[in-house]
Amino acid sequence: MNPTTDSASDSSLDLPDPSAPASGAEPVMLDKAERPSVLGKLRTLVQEKTRFEPKDITPLAEDDALQDFSLQANFVLEARFENRIINGYFKPSPGDQHCDAHEVGALAIAQGKERLRLAAARLETALQQSDHAYDTVKEGAYLLHAVKYWHLDDCSPCHGKGRIRCSTCHGSRQETCWKCHGGRTVSCDAYGCYGSGKVSCSYCSGSGTVSEQVTDYVTVQVPTTTYENGNSHTTYHTETRTQYRTVSRNCSHCSFGKVTCNSCHGAGNVNCGTCLASGSISCRTCSGLGDLRCNPCEGSGQQGDASWADIHVVPDYSVSLPKQAPEDARRIRDKEGVHSLAAIASSLALAKVSIYDSDHPQEVDALYAGKLRIVRLDAACNEEKHHLVAYGTDLRWLTMDDIVEKLLRGDLKALSDALAGSADDGLFSAQVQGLLRPLHDVAASELNADVIESILRGETDHAHVDVVSPDYAQMVRTCVLGALRQVYTRLAKQFWWKSALAALAIALATWFVAGRGTAAFAGLVTVAGGYLLFNRKVKSVLQEALGGESQAERAMQIAGKGRRNQLAQVLILAPATAAVLAASMGLPTRVRAPAPPQPVIASASVEPHPPTIALQDASMPKAVKLYENGDKVKALAMLETLVKDGEVEAYGLYGWMQLMGEGQRQQGNVSEQQRKARQVTAKPWITKALPKNDSYALTAKGVMMAEGWQEPRNMPRALDYLKQAAQKGNVNAMHMLGLYHVRGYQTPVNNKEARKWFTMAADKGSAGDIYNLGLMDWEGAGLKRPDRTSAMQRWKIAAGMGEERAIKAVAQGKP
Repeated sequence: MNPTTDSASDSSLDLPDPSAPASGAEPVMLDKAERPSVLGKLRTLVQEKTRFEPKDITPLAEDDALQDFSLQANFVLEARFENRIINGYFKPSPGDQHCDAHEVGALAIAQGKERLRLAAARLETALQQSDHAYDTVKEGAYLLHAVKYWHLDDCSPCHGKGRIRCSTCHGSRQETCWKCHGGRTVSCDAYGCYGSGKVSCSYCSGSGTVSEQVTDYVTVQVPTTTYENGNSHTTYHTETRTQYRTVSRNCSHCSFGKVTCNSCHGAGNVNCGTCLASGSISCRTCSGLGDLRCNPCEGSGQQGDASWADIHVVPDYSVSLPKQAPEDARRIRDKEGVHSLAAIASSLALAKVSIYDSDHPQEVDALYAGKLRIVRLDAACNEEKHHLVAYGTDLRWLTMDDIVEKLLRGDLKALSDALAGSADDGLFSAQVQGLLRPLHDVAASELNADVIESILRGETDHAHVDVVSPDYAQMVRTCVLGALRQVYTRLAKQFWWKSALAALAIALATWFVAGRGTAAFAGLVTVAGGYLLFNRKVKSVLQEALGGESQAERAMQIAGKGRRNQLAQVLILAPATAAVLAASMGLPTRVRAPAPPQPVIASASVEPHPPTIALQDASMPKAVKLYENGDKVKALAMLETLVKDGEVEAYGLYGWMQLMGEGQRQQGNVSEQQRKARQVTAKPWITKALPKNDSYALTAKGVMMAEGWQEPRNMPRALDYLKQAAQKGNVNAMHMLGLYHVRGYQTPVNNKEARKWFTMAADKGSAGDIYNLGLMDWEGAGLKRPDRTSAMQRWKIAAGMGEERAIKAVAQGKP
């Protein structure tokens, strides 16, 4: 039980608000002359929805009567008993009663009968008040309890103390460490160690050997054969050639691929950090207190029950008519329902209130007498008689005898006949006057336009569903869209040859002045202009027929949504466009006189383009050697010679150097436009080299997909390409893999993977990646703690290889 529970008294009775409107009171009755007129409402509807005028409606007979009906409100009262478990925090209200444990529920049940009788009496009194609306009483609690019966005893689990002994530490406040289980040490969890005391060497990746490339210079005898007077003579000369081979040597940094673990220093285990090597920790269940608050009593030391009775009400409403009530009155009752009928009733007053005494439940019935206005009108229009029924204070239509639809069908039939007649005019008929008058009569009705618009929007129910039938709405759509299609098509037959002739003339005139390409462009612009003029012509014709600019625009929108103007568009655009394109293709190209040569002005600010390095003995191994030795300008020049000669093996490295801008003599910062130009230039070479599984092409493809250069960004596939290249020994791929993983670029940060790829690149002799490994050691990335001694050793090695960042780091003692 919530300690802040309130106890309500009898004053909580749900009585009506005196300031609320009295829906059950007798409304002020209007004189018959002051009541709204059904005839006036009908005339307004006909005037708004059809082309007929109010004077065209002639009344024949009218019956304006008040129909009696009864509205019965039945209120079922029910005593609902509540029982709650409470504790020592319970604060009784002044009216609540303390009792024995066995009396709590019995007293509350005994209270329920008296509360039911009291609720029924008060509800009867409230209903008989003159300002009480029939539907004021809402479903739910009507009369809340006046008293709560309660009892409290000492809590059994804690014996009234409010706290119980901790089941984990049994009051000792300490528990065995869950990490080391009391042993005070745990296995070393450093990467590669896992309790062994040794980890794999980062230089040889645990193999114990490293590979390096050795250059040999071999002297060979090269024969030269000459031919003279039909005889051949062979001479020999010596030539030194370069050969490369890979040798393996023992790694100098480890012993058989293993080094001592820096975390456990070879011991295989470390002190437990959870319990600080003590073997025990503070009890997590009681937070070291030794006991816990008792849950049943929430620490109060007492526990018991409280019971009471609330009275709830469930209202139900029904409407009944006299046995002699006409059929249209019964239709109105079934259509509107209880509350809607009460809202539009001319009067509604309380007749009597009845109470039905019984133990469970008690019922209170209220009977209201009401009157509903029903008007029956017989009228004639367009030589046809109609019977209409309206009801309520706001005169809602029960039946309209389809008067609006019958008035509009005559205009719709005239338009349908005109469409049928236009089908027999022939293929080349271009007259539209016969369609404009019936189209004007149909479209003059706002109802027809609304119906067409709602159907074209795909709505389930068309507009004015209560006024016209679905069959009529579909007929309106078919006839109006058919008429608009005929108007578009026939006007297009009058206009298409004019548009084609004008476009052809403009194209020829432009050809004499500016040439064939400009002539085609000018002709197409003229075609577009002709289409705009055609639309203006259609709008003008529809505006005259429909009687306004807004009506014409709406009709054109309807035609566009119904796709009834497609044939007209083809007639206007296709012949003119075909004429322009045929003429522009058939016209000869105009040759301009050559421009006089311009003098070349030397400028000191313009650097001459470096001459292309032409090498007679260019080969792919030499180009690779130049690239790996850092002479990238000569390597790029040699690769240009090779790709011009169709050397497929050169495509990959050439594409990579173009992509990254290596070997190009450019001064200053490179603009974004220049970078994109490089990417466009490199992509064809990379694409040609990929089928050969060239490692440089695979690397370039991976970088392009990772960075989104000329390729959709796809990091998983990019990493796959880079891994394929790295497995082929490409140092650039190893470097990029390490870089992407250590930075977390488009992929989660993974220091373990980054260190792996940087180590492989460093073993290949990459000074930059040796520096990167030192930087990871300095920051402790992938290690349990930073190792700055190892970092400085790596930087000294990279500095000896000429890495500028390493030289600077060694000099200043930090990166």
